[in-house]
Amino acid sequence: MTAWVTSGDDYLGVVGPFAVDVAWWSEVEPVVTHVRGVLGVEVAVLRLLRVDGGGGGRDGHVTYHVEALQRPAPGLLEPVPVDGSALTGQEELRSPWARALGLREALGWASDTLAAAGRPVTGPIRQRKTWNLAGLFRLPTDQGQVWLKTTPHFAADEAMVIGAFSRLDPGLAPGVVASGPNRLLLEHLPGQDCWDAPAPIISSAVTRLVAAQAALARQADGLAPRLRDLRGPVIADRVLDLLDGARPVAS
Repeated sequence: MTAWVTSGDDYLGVVGPFAVDVAWWSEVEPVVTHVRGVLGVEVAVLRLLRVDGGGGGRDGHVTYHVEALQRPAPGLLEPVPVDGSALTGQEELRSPWARALGLREALGWASDTLAAAGRPVTGPIRQRKTWNLAGLFRLPTDQGQVWLKTTPHFAADEAMVIGAFSRLDPGLAPGVVASGPNRLLLEHLPGQDCWDAPAPIISSAVTRLVAAQAALARQADGLAPRLRDLRGPVIADRVLDLLDGARPVAS
């Protein structure tokens, strides 16, 4: 990994290359840990800039744009020239948490919201994951860990979805502490990594999820407000319109 580091509008230099023990590009916690150790200040990965080699979302030499949340001491970064446009160029569809101001605003909202709820943050916020579909951050409180999840503008209101499922199966989803536009605070769920879960665990999870989905689909008012209705009767005409389109002619 290599980190191009900025602080506000200033490019400060480069950390790396260095190795990490997690190969997935979106799993940025090891990157944050290494760069924080080098600079002695809190940092966050804004976005992936490029990958040399690798594929399928993992491996290769990955270059990230990292924002120093406090100004580090001078002399800790390599003063390597980089393509400044890659750091400062504005993209209309870039996720808010992939911009320095948007990231700081989201973290500030999370801290302020927890403080107002009587659960002030008691230590450093740790970034767990970031990619174009979500950002995930761990916040310590005296009542246990809370997770900040940021979501893109085109995503459904996840807090509403969780609420709808939780009314049917309370243990199916994490508890929602608070939510805002394209962001929510979630209670911590203890457990273990189920990437290679055995068949009984997979079967149990899928069975519960499908049962809740089926129950919601049967309810005339089962959908939460502002969620798109994609049940069969609603989308049937759309499917038929697609099937009635132009057809290839056999030669």
